[in-house]
Parts: sequence; C-alpha cells; structure tokens
Amino acid sequence: MNNIIHKIRQIYPVSEEALQALLMNMQVRHYPKGTYIVQAGVTDRLVYFIEEGVTRSVFHHDGQDTTTWFSQEGDVTFGMDSLYYQQPSVESIETLSDCKIYVIHIDKLNALYETYIDIANWGRILHQNVNKELSHMFVERLQLPPKERYEQFNRRYPRLINRVKRLCKLNCVMLYSHSISSVG
Repeated sequence: MNNIIHKIRQIYPVSEEALQALLMNMQVRHYPKGTYIVQAGVTDRLVYFIEEGVTRSVFHHDGQDTTTWFSQEGDVTFGMDSLYYQQPSVESIETLSDCKIYVIHIDKLNALYETYIDIANWGRILHQNVNKELSHMFVERLQLPPKERYEQFNRRYPRLINRVKRLCKLNCVMLYSHSISSVG
C-alpha cells in the first residue's frame, strides 16, 4: 500500500494509529483493464483507493463519452452522488489499465472520520483539493483555446502522458472531432 500511504501523508499528516485503522478496514481487489468499477445508474457505497493503475470517470450521454477525471496511483475515486447523497451515480468509473485497488465501505470511512480527527482532516483537504482542481478545469474549458487546454492537461498530469490514450485526454479537456485537428 505504499502509493496509497504516500499520497495520504502527502495531503495530511495522519497519525500511525489512524492510518492503521483506515488500512485495517480496507479490502484489496484486482480489476482488469476495461472494468467499470462504478456504473452510472447504480448506487455504489464503496470508496476506491488506487494502489496500482489508472481509472477514468466518464459520463455517457447520447452515444458520446465525456471523461471528467483521471485517477492514478495513490488517488481516491468514487461515484460522487452515491458517496454524498446515497443516490445512483451519474458517472461510471472505468479502469484504463489492470488495477490493484483497496476499497472501504463509506459507512466504515464515516465512522473513522468521527473517531480520528486527522482522518477527517485528510478527507476534508482531499475534497478541497479536488474541488479546486475541478474549478480550474471548468474555467479552462470556458476560457482557453483547444490547444492550450490540451497542453495544460499534459502539464497538470505529466504521469498520464504515456499511460492514457490521446483520445481520452482530448475528451477530458472537452475536445471533440470537430476541434481535434486544431490540436495537432
């Protein structure tokens, strides 16, 4: 669990006791490339900690996929509506490579939030960071031309450059077939 532990401690200095309590409540799962670990329309009560591999959050609408987020080693991913509101997810989460993922049920994670203030603080800061990132991505989609959005994506996520198909990256920065030629 080195990648997960490193990323948790990078976000917040969680105590060893709290970290061990979190890890003891997780179960390891292995998913092959192309697996939908969260499916749109289904309420999923798990939080996924990625030890190895890459996933994408994807919104399917009218036969078109829109990638909204990528997660990789050390990251946490989940169906947002399921996690926060106990409702079916509007997005799916697909593995883009074979993945080793540790899962925890949201009820267990919530109990850890109540028991360990440092886990609660880690979760708060994690969500603040993601919210900030989503806000920046939204503004970039509105203000930057296609080529600059693609270049910004590659600067923001250098570890994904050779791991994710170009089409997925273009899709994530909201570039579709009519604008791909301007990216080069």
